[in-house]
Amino acid sequence: MADYLRFGRSLVNPLFSGFAGFADGIYSTLWGDGLCGGLSSLIVAWNQQPMAAGYLWALIPTTLVLAGAVVAILQFIRKPSSELFLLIGFCTVIVLGLVFMTLKVPSYAQAKAFYGLSILTPLCFFGALGWETLTHGHARLRFILGALILFWAINSFAAHWIVPSVPQHLYAVKALGTQGKIDRAAAEAVKAVEADPSNAAARGFRALSLSELGEDEEAIKEAERAIQLNPADSAVHLQLAISAKRTDSERAIAEARRAIELGRENTSAYQFLMNCLLESRRYNEANELGREWLAVSPYDVGAHSALGVAMAENGDLISAARHLGYVMMLRPEHEQAHANLRQILLSLAKEPDGLQQLRDVAATAPDSPRMLDELAWLLATYPDSKSRDGSDAVRLAERACVLTERRIPALLDTLAAAYAEAGDFPRAIITVEEALNHAHSSGDGDAIKLSEKILTSLREDLAYREEPE
Repeated sequence: MADYLRFGRSLVNPLFSGFAGFADGIYSTLWGDGLCGGLSSLIVAWNQQPMAAGYLWALIPTTLVLAGAVVAILQFIRKPSSELFLLIGFCTVIVLGLVFMTLKVPSYAQAKAFYGLSILTPLCFFGALGWETLTHGHARLRFILGALILFWAINSFAAHWIVPSVPQHLYAVKALGTQGKIDRAAAEAVKAVEADPSNAAARGFRALSLSELGEDEEAIKEAERAIQLNPADSAVHLQLAISAKRTDSERAIAEARRAIELGRENTSAYQFLMNCLLESRRYNEANELGREWLAVSPYDVGAHSALGVAMAENGDLISAARHLGYVMMLRPEHEQAHANLRQILLSLAKEPDGLQQLRDVAATAPDSPRMLDELAWLLATYPDSKSRDGSDAVRLAERACVLTERRIPALLDTLAAAYAEAGDFPRAIITVEEALNHAHSSGDGDAIKLSEKILTSLREDLAYREEPE
């Protein structure tokens, strides 16, 4: 309840003030860009000082709106009308909807005023009614209040008036860089340095742009200047590491480690250092770094993927498979991880103790439908009986189908093959026919062919077998 009654943070520290409470979240996104456009990794494009001041100025229109709302409610009580009922009722529904959504999805980012954008018309009415009520018969108050509102409007305009400045140039550098427009990004980086030669961030981004253009020596010099200006900045050490990678890989690794020491949550530094270690085949160090990275960012797909590769190169295929499974659980469309996992499982199946190896993988497998399906398919259809187990295949395939609500034909095909391997042919036929119906409904030609092949085998009382590719 306190989260809905607390208010004030947005007047002191407006950016992301929604973390302090519901009212602050609504206020900070109604009168400004309190969530920074949802891109906390980018420098804010707006002029921050006018934007911050705007939250104090916005108390004036807020007061008018609240005063108008109170007057409207009193007028409705005294003399009900359809117009007031519509305006007050609509506002009430929107406010209750916002409250309900924050209860339904308990996330700090859910308290956003623009979810109720349709409430603007009633708010304008309440503001006008509040103005009329407060200034009626008071010419001096009308003049003072009008001047304050004018100042607020001018401040709001100034907050979004883009003027040449270091933050503006750096924002342009990042935006243009993500779009692949390196030449234009480099030009903006030059302007940022010219605007403030003592700004470490400006010189760091200048170094990155030079590195992208292949001017490594100049990039290194610029990054070194950035470090001299701010030696405790994790970002500039990473920028030096990136600039030095092509000419001095050891220095790049050392600077990346320094970047991590200075910024434990600098995921870009972890990613860069991991790539360097993998490229130089230092897999033991990559293993250690991967575990450290996951301790900081346990749901980072890149961390699980890189650690899986490092473990596979070190021969720890079971652990590698588990981390690749996490990749597919977090990002099911990650095809490279899927391909790597398939190769690992095939390698394990070919071992003399292949069945036990696959069981060990299954014992720690995350709830990734694709991983469970791959395991179940091998356990059910692998040509060598030493690596098959129908009961394990059924358990894994059933779990995969439950996770996907039995909507994916390929997973149902695997379940059918698993039932057949376990000797339950009637159930296997029912399941593969279900898969065939889903495949026809979705128009999936490959799934139709596979289901028909499995069905043909099952009708001959033969468990389906397939030679791995």
